[in-house]
Amino acid sequence: MELPDHTKAMKGEITDLNKHLSMLVNQNKYETALKKSVSGDYSAIKDDMLPQVDEENKTLSRQYKSLKKKKRLLAGHLDILTTKLVFDTTLNRLKLIKKEKVVASMAVSKKFVKQFLDSEISRKKLSIIAKQKNPAPVKPEWTFEDITQEIPAVNSPERLMVGALGKYAIYLTDFLIIHDTTEDNKHHDTINHVCIQLKSSVMKRLYRSVYVGNELYVE
Repeated sequence: MELPDHTKAMKGEITDLNKHLSMLVNQNKYETALKKSVSGDYSAIKDDMLPQVDEENKTLSRQYKSLKKKKRLLAGHLDILTTKLVFDTTLNRLKLIKKEKVVASMAVSKKFVKQFLDSEISRKKLSIIAKQKNPAPVKPEWTFEDITQEIPAVNSPERLMVGALGKYAIYLTDFLIIHDTTEDNKHHDTINHVCIQLKSSVMKRLYRSVYVGNELYVE
């Protein structure tokens, strides 16, 4: 018995619908599997790769800090090695040089230039042997010759001449001392030295800018 046309059409629609449903089911299975795969990949990344990335970041951070420290040290060494002083006895200037550039040119009184030229210091190159803040040189014994009492010990406060060299002093070989101006001329003149005196503000900057071992060239 042959089915009516509308029944055939219905069966055809049902077949098509089943195919469509089958396609939807398969699509759903595919999407579910895909999500599980992505989720699995994320977990794998989180569990396996993130710790490695964190460790690499820590290593890079340590290396960066180490490189910054080395850079600071190298910059400091470069500053020390390229620092020098030039005493221009013609122009009466004391020049501070860093990295081959004059960073400060300080006026020196003709009085101190003359004292230097008249001294026994004949060398054209001297070195900084010490720096001292608030220097307190020891008063020499001969200043007590007219005193009948016993001469105080070297470390006695009575022997310390605070202020005789100002607040900052830079010592070079051959008794040359660079220091700031002082009003204590009585004690200052008892110190066996040749000096280059600078204004207090200028001397403070110079004191902070030079290092033991730096050289002074006389021109």
